[in-house]
Amino acid sequence: MSFHLNATDAVRAARIAPERAAAPAAARTGGFADALKAGASATDRVDAIPASPPPDVIAEMLAAQRAIEDMHARGRTLHFAMDGRRVRIEVQDLDGNVLKEIPPSRALEVATGRAVE
Repeated sequence: MSFHLNATDAVRAARIAPERAAAPAAARTGGFADALKAGASATDRVDAIPASPPPDVIAEMLAAQRAIEDMHARGRTLHFAMDGRRVRIEVQDLDGNVLKEIPPSRALEVATGRAVE
């Protein structure tokens, strides 16, 4: 399995927007609040996928998108591949030529906030 992180689709990126604030409880109708009134107990569990990611997740997605666009503008892409049980991370040019291989341990250091050299 492998995949590339290339330039992002501007049309798709424009649709990413922070989740709107929920309506006040008095204005809500239907859903969980009415289910409680109808006899469901407060300990009943409802699992639901939110309509959009939380604002902090959207901010991180947009930051990642900017980083990918910056790499693409410089003629670079990231390529991730699995070799059996090992992950290979490569910086490639736009033609797919490998310019550098990044050790997974280094990628984890960067992802956890260590400075990029």
